[in-house]
Amino acid sequence: MALFSAASSALLAVPITGKITLDGKLDEPDWQRAPVSANFTENMPREKQPARDRTEVRVLYDSEAIYFGVRGFDPEPSQIHAPFVRRDKVFGNQDNFILWIDPTGAKKFAQFFRVNPRGVLADGVWNEDNSDEDWSPDFDFEAVPARLVDGWSAEFRIPWASLRLPHPTPEKLNFIVFRNQPRETRIRTTNVVLGRDPSCFLCVAEELTGLRDLPKTSGLTVTPYLAVNSSRARVGEQTSSETKFSAGADIKWRPSPEWVLDATFRPDFSQLELDTPQLKGNTRFALSVQEKRPFFLEGTDLYSTPYNLIYTRSITDPLWGARATYRSERTDATLLTVHDRGGGFVILPGTYYSDARNQGGSTSTFARVRVPFAAGEGNGSLGALLSDRTYDDGTTNRTASVDGLFRPNNESRVRAQLFASSTDDRVLNVKNDGHAAYVDGSFDDGVHHAFISATSISPKFRSDNSIVTQNGIDAVKFEAWRCIKREGFFNNICPGLFGGETHASNGEALQRYVTPQIYANGNRNSEWSLQPRWANYARVQEAGRWHHTPTLYAKGEGNPGGWLPYAFVEVEGGRGVDVAADTLARSLFAGVTLNTRPHERVELEWKVSDFRLNDIDSGRWRLHERLMQLVGIGYLTAQDTLRLIAQHTRSERNASMYPFAVIPRSQTQAISLVYSHKRGLGREFNLGVTQGNVRASAQPNRATTEVFAKLSWAFVL
Repeated sequence: MALFSAASSALLAVPITGKITLDGKLDEPDWQRAPVSANFTENMPREKQPARDRTEVRVLYDSEAIYFGVRGFDPEPSQIHAPFVRRDKVFGNQDNFILWIDPTGAKKFAQFFRVNPRGVLADGVWNEDNSDEDWSPDFDFEAVPARLVDGWSAEFRIPWASLRLPHPTPEKLNFIVFRNQPRETRIRTTNVVLGRDPSCFLCVAEELTGLRDLPKTSGLTVTPYLAVNSSRARVGEQTSSETKFSAGADIKWRPSPEWVLDATFRPDFSQLELDTPQLKGNTRFALSVQEKRPFFLEGTDLYSTPYNLIYTRSITDPLWGARATYRSERTDATLLTVHDRGGGFVILPGTYYSDARNQGGSTSTFARVRVPFAAGEGNGSLGALLSDRTYDDGTTNRTASVDGLFRPNNESRVRAQLFASSTDDRVLNVKNDGHAAYVDGSFDDGVHHAFISATSISPKFRSDNSIVTQNGIDAVKFEAWRCIKREGFFNNICPGLFGGETHASNGEALQRYVTPQIYANGNRNSEWSLQPRWANYARVQEAGRWHHTPTLYAKGEGNPGGWLPYAFVEVEGGRGVDVAADTLARSLFAGVTLNTRPHERVELEWKVSDFRLNDIDSGRWRLHERLMQLVGIGYLTAQDTLRLIAQHTRSERNASMYPFAVIPRSQTQAISLVYSHKRGLGREFNLGVTQGNVRASAQPNRATTEVFAKLSWAFVL
């Protein structure tokens, strides 16, 4: 199939002549006269088969917004699953409708909008280049469902100002509609013919025609906030307290359809949700955490490159920031600059481990441009990225890269990136340049899958606006599998093989692995994986030992249903390396995540992980790490929630097993209780309290208590 083959059908959007009341019922005369798209195809669990239950889509529009009406017929409407969940938590374990809209027609990114039968919304951005779904961005839209005797329906109202449409508006928009039905097995249908895991998603989108005389979208939104924060800290016997009142604002201005300008001043980036704890006692490289701060979320798909060089969480405490984002059918671009007051760490990559130094004040700037192109029956894009971090002490770090992607057909993709850095670090008194290269290729037709990549990073490469943690390496990776489609509990079984090898720039082997795998999909939206990792080898220190680290790994997850909507379990056991001592040890890891529903308005998510290293000869324990987290949500009303987060981490080392000094015990505890009232996008009130403490052997205990309140209110001008 050609990548730019004509859509199998096109849906005509019709202008609104009367009033549309958003009640989900699709009973106004305009809905009745709108053409219907109902040729849905199942792609899970049966690929490219006629849909079991009928789904209908209609589209209306006026000068302010576009309206999608979706109706799903169901022979057993009592089985429709419609739980209370938070915004952006509308997943495959719930009935839902999803709209994907490609606003520029370049088939490079799409905005998606979701609703479940309870009326909970979710949205975000799809990046076609790397098949990535980013839930972080939020858009101004409405969606209202209605339960019917023969199923359910929903009305979506998406303002033109929320869509990144160019001007003049394309004569045709590309869109895809998903319907999700979790029953004994998860049933997913779409208005276009898609495989279960398509390698090119937007290539087969349906066309939407009939749009005429649309306005040039523009607008200004100002979101000021007021916050008060009262904190008390105790370090050993010393105590201190502080109360701060703060105010700031976020501004979003769309002067023309192609441009979105964002600015922020004294933003309140306090975390309303605690970062998920991670096991890190036996790691050698810095760990990443998810970006949750609104200012950084416009155009997030543009930050993504084959080898990621942008990590906005490296910007610790901004005083102000500004960004411009441009989108059209021919070009996408973004430019961002932020003044960071500092307080975090600068990651210093290395071949065997990453280090860090204290981060002072700085100004971070990065620019990204991406240009799509067509070639024969395929398509692709060319891009460039510039990144600069200039510190108040005179230190500078700059990186630049060029990248390209080409899809010769729907099943194949090739990507490549070249990048370089220049660093003048006045703190460490070093000045050097570095370079790197990355290339990969993939093929996936829904049955056969193959992937190979190669990476080369010089010893002096560094990127302070990123989270590049390792340099001085050359690496290759591959993976291949073939899927068997069948009817039954397991409807997709994929035996395969993956592996790779990494060398230091001086030729010393760092890692080698070849692993067979059995992967399967099953009923209850379950996924299973078994990997006998017998041929695993690793070196963790320069000129250190070459360790054989065979393990057996198993994972299972799914939606059992009832009071247990989601369960995830993974286990790995065998031999591992105690990186602190560069010695082999018996290792065992187990992790469990359970989402429970003791009541329809109460959601409890439990996470527990446990990692152990024991001495091979004596069996005595060397390292024991565990973490526990409970997230509890009480849904009081459609606008009001009460959220509890309690988490605990503990790391213990057996000092008698080490010939050098170690910290025998350290632990952290945190608990947060937050009440939230949300009236709409950018209009909310939060009141909360957070208490935490850190304890480590031979160090003073540190305890903090924080009470905060924050009010923000968006004004559309």
